[in-house]
Amino acid sequence: MTPATRPYRSTEERRREIVDATITVLAERGFAATSFARICEDAGLSSTRMISYHFADKAALMQAVVAHVIDGAAAVMVPAMEAAGTWRGKLAAYITTNLRYLADNRLAARAVIEVIANAPRADNGLREDTSALLLSVLLSHGQEAGEFHQFDTLVVARSIRATIDAFATTMPGSPSATDAAIAEIVDLFDRATRQGEPA
Repeated sequence: MTPATRPYRSTEERRREIVDATITVLAERGFAATSFARICEDAGLSSTRMISYHFADKAALMQAVVAHVIDGAAAVMVPAMEAAGTWRGKLAAYITTNLRYLADNRLAARAVIEVIANAPRADNGLREDTSALLLSVLLSHGQEAGEFHQFDTLVVARSIRATIDAFATTMPGSPSATDAAIAEIVDLFDRATRQGEPA
């Protein structure tokens, strides 16, 4: 194969290839077994140096995996939330699209769980969950608008996030059961937060 015809991957394409392979290894083999050598084998790379060229160490690669999954979820969640005309609607959109993304990307969901459960605190900040803080802001806006009753927004936000995280590890296998579970979770938190319900 001549240089003119040799397949060329950009830096971004190569990084994505490595991240995709890492997600598969994490989901199928677990955090401890996810080595550069194993990822290299799954991605069909000639050397682990290709991975270390793009990622300084395992912690940097794990951060890239989490960021990739978060970005993917945000790409479907944000438009749905922006399209909702009420804070109740935004909360429903937040939960629905987050759960749906996990159901549609099960390997990615398992991979992130492996990283968050096992990544050393000293190596990265992956355990720091800012999503609950951001969700609590949404809930506060809903309270100010009179759509939600008064409650501790951070406590409820953490409860919602814990439910979403639990869903990622226990989601049903069939599409119909998954749809039913998502609908039930959305309804649960709508009834728990909407105005008129007991505090």
